[in-house]
Amino acid sequence: MVGFRKTPQDIGRGQQSKVEHHGINDKLLENLPRLSDLLKREPIQVEKLIAEAIRTKGIRNILSELDKVLKGLGDVALDLLSSLAIGRHVLIMGPVGVGKTTLAETIAEILAISDPPYIEVACHSHMTATELTGDIDIAVALQAGLDHPLAFIPGPLVLAHGRILILDEINRLNPYSQAALLQALQEHYVFIRGFRIRSDFLVIATSNPAEYSGVYELSEALADRMKVIEINYPDREVLRGILEWKSNALLEHLGTKVPDFMVEVVTTYLMLLVQDANIEVGPSIRSAIYSLANAMSRAWIECREPSINDLKISLIENMISTVRGNFSSEQEKKEYLLKKFDEALLIAKKMFKR
Repeated sequence: MVGFRKTPQDIGRGQQSKVEHHGINDKLLENLPRLSDLLKREPIQVEKLIAEAIRTKGIRNILSELDKVLKGLGDVALDLLSSLAIGRHVLIMGPVGVGKTTLAETIAEILAISDPPYIEVACHSHMTATELTGDIDIAVALQAGLDHPLAFIPGPLVLAHGRILILDEINRLNPYSQAALLQALQEHYVFIRGFRIRSDFLVIATSNPAEYSGVYELSEALADRMKVIEINYPDREVLRGILEWKSNALLEHLGTKVPDFMVEVVTTYLMLLVQDANIEVGPSIRSAIYSLANAMSRAWIECREPSINDLKISLIENMISTVRGNFSSEQEKKEYLLKKFDEALLIAKKMFKR
């Protein structure tokens, strides 16, 4: 038998045939990045793209577009945009449900400096550095060569080149993953098994308060590269507007609206919790919005008018998992939340009698 040696092209064709058997066609393969192309990348001034987008769209139009999604965050948005325009990474800090991630996504979508406008990572404590950088599939590389489209699996730090990278809950990243991110920010390169891939991007990160469980402290070097912008709990009037606007938006297709009195009760309830010294982690605005919508939806399904008891049940169910404080048990927390609801109801009744 005459032997022969397969060329890399032969192996590549065999591997591609195998890939097609698994439902991946040529068109999809063509859209996957090849290592050789990634290694030829040119630098991109992302801050220049952002500054040009701000200049073209106009800051008034940008804030107007943002206001359709989030209200009361104009000053925060200005701080965010002014930092991005000079190439500064941004860390948005604030309690759960105040709109941190939505703000980051909306700003990136409005600026639209790339397609897609941003790459987003939902950070978690078990995320490895390789999940951020990407890696080479050794099995595919050995069979089909390093430049096969499936030989290199790019991570978000590579895919974010020329874009905005949103890191949701960055303080859930463990120290090893933080180190991989820091290297990319410092050197504008991602290093993968000896290969150096250029990657220029600007980060918009979000972070919950340090007292939340399952979080790590950001390294000093990483924190130093980010402008910290805080979103505080909104004042009463802004909060009331957000609750009414967002809950009614969820109910629009049902043809129903939340009564003003119910919005007032929930607004008062949240303010009582926020101002209570016994509460370590305050109520989520997002949970409050869904509480209002859930109460209305339940009444709609049963073809009846919504009641305060509907709201009470829905609110406690949604808040008991988000509110944290000096409680000896879940039952004590539930009793406390019920008591605060009754207080909020009395206050709201007095306000409506005026």
